[in-house]
Amino acid sequence: MSRSKYRNLIIIGNGFDCWQGIPTSYEKFRLYYAAHIEDVAEKLGCSFYTIMDEAGVEKRITAVELIYGNPFDPDYLESDFFWNLEARLDRIDDQIISLYFGREKEGLEKLNTAVDEATLLIRRLFCDWVGTLDISSKNSGYKFSDDCFVINFNYTDTVEKRFEVNPDNVYHIHGSAKNAESIIVGHATHPEKPFDELMERRFMKSVDPSKRLPRIDALYAVENALYKTDKHTADNIDQLCKIFVERNVHIEDIENIYVLGHSFAQADYDYFEFIDRVSRCGCDFDRIAPVGHLDVGLLSLLSASNEFSEDLLMEMIMLNIEYAMHHRERLISDAEDLFPELKEMDERYGGMREYSDVDAAKAVKQRFWFEQAARTRKVMEEIAGKYHVPIPEGCHSILGYMDYKDHGHDLRRKNAQWHISFYSPDDKKQIERVMKSLQLKRYTLYPSIDECIARFST
Repeated sequence: MSRSKYRNLIIIGNGFDCWQGIPTSYEKFRLYYAAHIEDVAEKLGCSFYTIMDEAGVEKRITAVELIYGNPFDPDYLESDFFWNLEARLDRIDDQIISLYFGREKEGLEKLNTAVDEATLLIRRLFCDWVGTLDISSKNSGYKFSDDCFVINFNYTDTVEKRFEVNPDNVYHIHGSAKNAESIIVGHATHPEKPFDELMERRFMKSVDPSKRLPRIDALYAVENALYKTDKHTADNIDQLCKIFVERNVHIEDIENIYVLGHSFAQADYDYFEFIDRVSRCGCDFDRIAPVGHLDVGLLSLLSASNEFSEDLLMEMIMLNIEYAMHHRERLISDAEDLFPELKEMDERYGGMREYSDVDAAKAVKQRFWFEQAARTRKVMEEIAGKYHVPIPEGCHSILGYMDYKDHGHDLRRKNAQWHISFYSPDDKKQIERVMKSLQLKRYTLYPSIDECIARFST
């Protein structure tokens, strides 16, 4: 059986850089955003909107404030938007902006432009801000040994410069400041692509596609924005597994997991769930792969060409629309439906509300896992081509394939132990909530990063 050198997995969060005195808090981004938004918007040729404050003074805002605020009462975004940036990026009220831009063709074109500009500006300013961070090299008083592999959620090279870590032992799961195009920032609630059929209306056979259905157009624009601002954690997990293969990290050999300065925010929950499951004894890698999430009934409905049949595609489109139409209700639990006339549209175009919200959510998620399974397979084929080891029949997991590529791994005999730092009582409560949700009990909490990594002190 083959073994790797790695025994410790170290997961780095934003609090780690803050502990090192590096100004990476979202409050710092808020200040950078306020100082540079107008210049960046002008350079990119983005639209400006003029508003009046209570004192009658004119203010210029961009599509960011319009889309992520209230377009009927626009103002500069509150501090909370930046302090909870990733969680707030999915809070687009599709009904409010549909009403604001109206149902005419010109209004819908402006809506699409505003949504595109809002997502562009947020990303550009965030990447520019990350690029301003300059990490000096110095002795931190700690050294992560060569049996440590680091999953870095930050964009900085702090561990390389201050903890004597070989760059080959570090993976920036959300990209690096050295490559702005690699940077990932976003929520984790809408990884599924919007159906092209929503815009093209191919599902409405009795309707001329040239005729506008403004509510559908607006839904498509919002769904597209939510997709583009999602982190796509399943894809990122696939890339992490690919890195494990390329750098010979056998997850079965990891004995300790250190989580340093991480907030355990909801947007990153899927990562911790994955790492927890693969670091337990007897983990079935195929079961937690995308294929393992698929309903057997869905698989049986696929045609021989591995494509959705026309009837199944029609049903999934209708469920997708139903799911999209309830975005506002999920966003605001007691939200008033601003489009009551949709019931009439439902009856005319397929009776969408015969489906329950649960059915719709399940169908959207199943469609996502089906498409994700295809993307995972593509990654596996890339790896197989590199190492010239065919993918065995019935293998659907990158980590499962790694076992064949390396001619076998040692079986895990003991669950990995978790060591987690926290910053405040609220921080501790959040971590405990996540651990309870994961049903993970094999962890120890430390009130500081120093105490958590004392064993690595030099």
